[in-house]
Amino acid sequence: MTRINLDVSDPFHRITLLTPVGTDGLTHFNSIDGSTWNPHTKTLLFTQEAGTNGGVIEVNPEWGTAGFPRTLYGIIGRGGYEGIHPDNAGNLIIMEDVGGTKVSIDPNDPNGPTKTAANPNSFVYRFVPKNPADLSAGGKLQALQVSINGQPVTFVAVDATHPFGDVFSTNQLKLHTPRTSWPVKWVTVHDTDVDGTDSFDANAAAKKAGATPFKRPENAQFLPGSDFQTFFFCPTGDTDATAGNVPALAARGSWGSIFRVDLDDDLNTGKISIVVLGDQFHASFDNLTFADNNLLLATEDRGDTLHDQLSVLDSVWAFTVSTKNVNAARLIALGRDPEAAPAGEEDNEPTGLYFSDGDVSLAGLLGTKPLDPGTSRLFFTQQHGENVVWEILGSHLSQ
Repeated sequence: MTRINLDVSDPFHRITLLTPVGTDGLTHFNSIDGSTWNPHTKTLLFTQEAGTNGGVIEVNPEWGTAGFPRTLYGIIGRGGYEGIHPDNAGNLIIMEDVGGTKVSIDPNDPNGPTKTAANPNSFVYRFVPKNPADLSAGGKLQALQVSINGQPVTFVAVDATHPFGDVFSTNQLKLHTPRTSWPVKWVTVHDTDVDGTDSFDANAAAKKAGATPFKRPENAQFLPGSDFQTFFFCPTGDTDATAGNVPALAARGSWGSIFRVDLDDDLNTGKISIVVLGDQFHASFDNLTFADNNLLLATEDRGDTLHDQLSVLDSVWAFTVSTKNVNAARLIALGRDPEAAPAGEEDNEPTGLYFSDGDVSLAGLLGTKPLDPGTSRLFFTQQHGENVVWEILGSHLSQ
């Protein structure tokens, strides 16, 4: 993990290494994906997208701080975590990206040769700490549960009885139907006061608790000015055109989707609705950030397979999400990376999308208020190949 020092002009000190290797030459961290600043703890949180080998790492931004970096595997669990964001009470919203079992894209033939539709297998989590200033003190890990027609939508394993899992289910169709709204609540999957602080499998615990799985949620963002009662999150879908081109699968989020969750005043219950149902032109959503309280920026991560299938590379889209008719406009379109191409890759993914005015206090927590584009800065990383971090200049984002 490195810190980019924008206020340092010396090129040899623009980047600070925060996680030097141990005596064995290893950090024992892997597949780091999500990151956030937590003003409650005054630490950085990083997630590892590595299934049951994943989890959350906490880092003090000052190099060499005693006790850091530290892992929170017995507090928040092991999971293929990605996006992670604190709210104003110190709770953490965490997205999980764990691919499900692939099934046939032909609903009439479970043994069909093309198995590129993935069973929903990832969860949306909330961690409620006992002490917002010290995550190691423990707390409750919860997961989102959606109910449709009075019944919770829960994980359906792919087996002889259910050869398609939940891929072609009516519940998945209803969940992804525009202009619908369904009840949600948080269900507790692990409580350190009850279950202890040994490392645990968060995905398995969420399934046991009856939480609702999605197709690989990548990131989430709180709606600015909503008092942290509204957040958006984006399942990336199947990232394969052979699945997306099947109308029944496209209607169930195969191309990717963006959901909105509106919590009630108690923050424990609320409603979920779909805001963007992806298609071949807007697909595989990955990173999210708000430019104001209406304009949501979303990156794509189609991957090499989908790039080749559609001859389309990744873009960053701007969606007007707080209006009845959601409009989309392309903000950035990426080309091929010359450093990635020799390795057989075309994936020039825009990621690490981040818009901030630099206020690291609790009052400046992202989601507290709409940001002024004129005094804020927008960054993204052009991942794979050269891995350049870019800044987008200008005050046109709110227009």
